[in-house]
Amino acid sequence: MPEEGVWRAAFRIARRVVRLAVILAALVLLAATLYEHIGAWRDSRVLTQIGHSVDIGGRTLNIHCTGAGSPTAIFVSGRTAPGYVWTPTQRGVSAFTRACWYDRADLGWSDAGPDPAWGDAAARDLHRLVQHARLDPPFVLVGHSFGGHVIRLYHQAFPGEVSGMVFADAAMEDAGTIRGMPHRERPPIPRAVIGGLSIVLGRLGMMRALASDPGPPPRQWSAVEWDVLARLRRQRNVLLADAKVGPGQATDDLVRSAGGLEDMPLIVLTQGKPASPSSASPAVLPGWMELQRRFAQRSRRGRQVLVADSGHGMPEEAPEAIISAVREIVATVRGDGQP
Repeated sequence: MPEEGVWRAAFRIARRVVRLAVILAALVLLAATLYEHIGAWRDSRVLTQIGHSVDIGGRTLNIHCTGAGSPTAIFVSGRTAPGYVWTPTQRGVSAFTRACWYDRADLGWSDAGPDPAWGDAAARDLHRLVQHARLDPPFVLVGHSFGGHVIRLYHQAFPGEVSGMVFADAAMEDAGTIRGMPHRERPPIPRAVIGGLSIVLGRLGMMRALASDPGPPPRQWSAVEWDVLARLRRQRNVLLADAKVGPGQATDDLVRSAGGLEDMPLIVLTQGKPASPSSASPAVLPGWMELQRRFAQRSRRGRQVLVADSGHGMPEEAPEAIISAVREIVATVRGDGQP
C-alpha cells in the first residue's frame, strides 16, 4: 500500500475512535444527568419543607423555631451542613427556651445567595433573617465548625444582640499553626471557574455519587430524621455552596479582628474522641484541644468542655453535650437579669 494510503487509513481509524469516544462521553454525561435528576426527584418526594421561608430582601432563607421563652437560641451550622443537622439539639433546647435553626443561603430549603459567601456575608444574612422573622434579641448563638466564625462575626457587627455563645468544635482562625495540620491556601483557580465547575458537577450527580452510606442513626436521631439529613446532604447545590464559602483562610482572615468576648458568657465544646471518623488525627488533636482552650480564655466567663464521646461532627454525634451547654448559658443570661 502506498504511503499516502496508509496515512488515509490511519486517519479514518483515528476519526472513528474520536467519534466513538465522543459518543461514549455523551452517553456517560446523559447517564450521570439522569442519575441526578431521578435521585433528586425521589428525594423531593420525601423532603417536605421543615420550617418556613422568610424574605430577607429579594430572596428567602428557611428557618424553623420551636419552644418558647427568652433568650432565643439560634443554631448556625458548619460549612455545608443544612440547619436540619440540629434537629435533636433543638428538640432538647426547646424544652426550656425558644430554639431556632435555619438554612444558610444555597443549603436546605433556602434560596441561592451571594458569591463569595464568607462568614461576614453569612452574618449579615442571619441579621436580616432575625429581623424579618421578628425574633427579638438578645440571642444565645450556637455555632458548629464554620458556624463558629459566623457567630463571632455576627457579634462583632451587632454586639448588643448577643447575650451568650456556645461553640461546638468551632473553627479556629489559627488552626494552621497546629503541627500536623494541613496548610490551607487560596486556590489559584479563578472563583468563576470554581463556581461553574461546581454547578456542572452538581448537575451530574457528583454529590450523590460521593455520598457514603450514613449507617445507622446515632443516639437521639430517629431513622426517619437520619434519612432526611442524608438526603439534604447529597443535594446538588451543596457543591456550589462549598465553592461560595471559599477557602477557610478567607473567613479566618476576617475573624481575626473579631473581639468583644471579654465579658461574654460562653462555653467552648471540644472534640475528645480520637476514634470517631470525624475526629482530627491523633497528631493534631492535642494541639486542637489546646487552641480551643486558649480561645475559651478570651472571656473571663468562658470555659472549655471536652466532649469525650464526639469527634468534629458534634451536632450529629453528641447533641446532648450541646443541649447541656446551651442550658447553662441560658440560665446564666437569665441570672444576669436579661429576659
